[in-house]
Amino acid sequence: MTPGERQASDDAQRGAEHALRLILEVLDRRRATARLGGLFTPTVVESLKTLVNSQPPGQSLGTASLRRVHVSRCAKNSAEVFGTYARGPRIFAVAARLEYRKTARHSGWTVTSVRIR
Repeated sequence: MTPGERQASDDAQRGAEHALRLILEVLDRRRATARLGGLFTPTVVESLKTLVNSQPPGQSLGTASLRRVHVSRCAKNSAEVFGTYARGPRIFAVAARLEYRKTARHSGWTVTSVRIR
């Protein structure tokens, strides 16, 4: 791995961890979906709103805590992310796809899809 690729991988890892923490904060209602900004596509934000309103998995077990995050680069500008989070004694899974995008509002990793179990 070249230094440039390592830097891009580190950047994707940081972006993935940040995005998954934000998702868990939204699911726990500690953060409003309106405050997600350019880090998530509008489709993902709408999906999160629906999930929050229909009770996320294991919500009655307590606050979600991110455990592990793994990033697999698909291409130069995209990555697949999978991880685990805990609620009380149980472990749950989360997966997402990130793409590196440059827009007027945001430049960086953007969550384009998410799956929470």
